[in-house]
Amino acid sequence: MTINEYFSHYYGIISNGNLEELDQFFHEDSPFLNGVKQQYEAMRKQLDINIQIQAIELVAKQDDLLVIRDRVLFEGEQEGNSMKNQSGNLHVMTKTSNDWKLQSTTCLSVECL
Repeated sequence: MTINEYFSHYYGIISNGNLEELDQFFHEDSPFLNGVKQQYEAMRKQLDINIQIQAIELVAKQDDLLVIRDRVLFEGEQEGNSMKNQSGNLHVMTKTSNDWKLQSTTCLSVECL
C-alpha cells in the first residue's frame, strides 16, 4: 500500500466510516488516537464531512520512522450551510514488526476557502 492509499483510506474512515477502525492506523502506544477519534466524532455530530487529499509527500525516512506532510481539502455541510478549508498536516509513523503505524499527527495550518 502506498502512502497516498494509506492516507486516503484513513481520511475516508474519518469522513464517513466507523471511527473505531482508526485503531488499525495508530501505534498502540500513541497518545493521539483517542483525541483524534473524539475530535472527529464531535465534528461528525455537527457536520457531514468529506476530506480529500490534495498533496502528500514523504519528508523524511529512516528504517523505523517516516515523516509525512499532507494538504487536505475539508468540506463540511450542516442544514444546507457549507464550509471549506484546506489544512496542512504532519504525520509521524513508526514501524512495528512489518507494519507502519501512526505515532502522532499534527495540524500545521488551516486556511478557510
